[in-house]
Amino acid sequence: MPEVRTVVIPLASGAVVPALAAKLLGAARARNGVSIRETLNDFRALFTAADQALDVDALLSIAEGWAEVAETAPTISCTDVYTGLATQAHFQRRVHDVSAFGAEGPGSHALAIIALPRPRDSRTHGWTLLARLGDAVKAALQGTGATAMYQNSAIHVLFSVSESNLSRLMACKAVLEALDDGSLYPARMKFYPLSRAEATAATTSTAARDSS
Repeated sequence: MPEVRTVVIPLASGAVVPALAAKLLGAARARNGVSIRETLNDFRALFTAADQALDVDALLSIAEGWAEVAETAPTISCTDVYTGLATQAHFQRRVHDVSAFGAEGPGSHALAIIALPRPRDSRTHGWTLLARLGDAVKAALQGTGATAMYQNSAIHVLFSVSESNLSRLMACKAVLEALDDGSLYPARMKFYPLSRAEATAATTSTAARDSS
């Protein structure tokens, strides 16, 4: 988040962390569902990593920013209430985390997008179908470690590349096409390697195409 940069830059240069920058970082952490304990521990760890004494005034400012926002911030959930799959925010965070920190090597993870036919009489599928769709995806991908979300008439899946997982994705596509007496047939599936830029571009282009 951009608020981190405004704290890290002065700290890295040996300057005092501005009170406003620390307060804004605390507010941003609260909006993203991070607890006050984790927020303060992370802030303390930042000073330890920089080999500097903890700035108590900055610590108080980050706590103040967190407290002001935490009282009114909506509850953060990782699960979409309609499908039971990942929310867009959680899915994007998983893509970022895996591409930045969690991949075992180049090409070890990929993004699959299963584009579904749009409903004829509305902009989105009915909630009963969405619930069945979510159950079907979770059952088909159980045990693969994949993260899936539904967005704009498409299932987005972050997965570890293996022959077994590719087979499970093909089976998932077939199960989706059979739902609701075949109303989701034909589905189209594309794969994208997980570099941060390419995965983001793939998700963005699909969302833009499906919303047009």
